[in-house]
Order: sequence, then structure tokens, then C-alpha cells
Amino acid sequence: MFLTEFNISDYLIPIALGITIGLVIAFWRNSRGLKVTYLSPEDFRANMRKGQLIDIRSKDDFTKERINGSRNFPKKELLANLHQIRPDQPLFLYGDKDKGQIVAVGRKLMKKGFRPVYVLTGGFAEWPYPKK
Repeated sequence: MFLTEFNISDYLIPIALGITIGLVIAFWRNSRGLKVTYLSPEDFRANMRKGQLIDIRSKDDFTKERINGSRNFPKKELLANLHQIRPDQPLFLYGDKDKGQIVAVGRKLMKKGFRPVYVLTGGFAEWPYPKK
């Protein structure tokens, strides 16, 4: 009959291909909207009052010098304090320098539903305006 010769390899390739395509589509869909936007210091300053300004540096660095109007949530404590951040307003993040850590924090916040997220290009070290 037609089921007398059963070859498992005839079924494994299409199944593996289907699973692979499904995973690629799932990962692609999840990563599409998770891109933070870099802003130059000029654009950052012009727009930062339209959202929440968050400094992710250490508390010591924040008390020494900061951008006026910013709140301090060190990157290790930020996710534990999400209840203090409004999800309906844009987030403007800055750290010491423009490192991948700021982008990683921004992506984590976006996964939690905070959008849009803007990052200061060059970080606080490149901020040319008056500091508090």
C-alpha cells in the first residue's frame, strides 16, 4: 500500500524548515519596534521637556552634576523603579558616555512598553549646555 515504505528523512526536512522559518519570523517581529533614537545635544535639549528626562548614571555622579530637570535612576535600579516612570510619555535617557549600555537599557524599557525612547548622542560628557 502507500504507507508501506515510511522514510523519516522525508518528513524531517520540511518540519525543520518550517520551525526555522517560524522562529525567524517571530524574532523579526519582536525586534522591529525596539530601536532607540539617537539625538544630537541640540535636538535632545530642544525636545527633552516633551517627555521624561532620565539620568542612568550613578547617584554620586548625579549629585555632582546633571542636566537640569532630570531624575536619577541608576541603570541597575531602573527596572525595579518602573512604577515611578510614566509609560504614556517619551523617555529621554543619558549616561556618562554614549555606550551600548544606554541602548540596552532603552531596549529593555521598550520591551516593557515605554515608547519612544531617545538617547543623547555622546552622553553627558558631550553635553555643551549649562549643567546643574
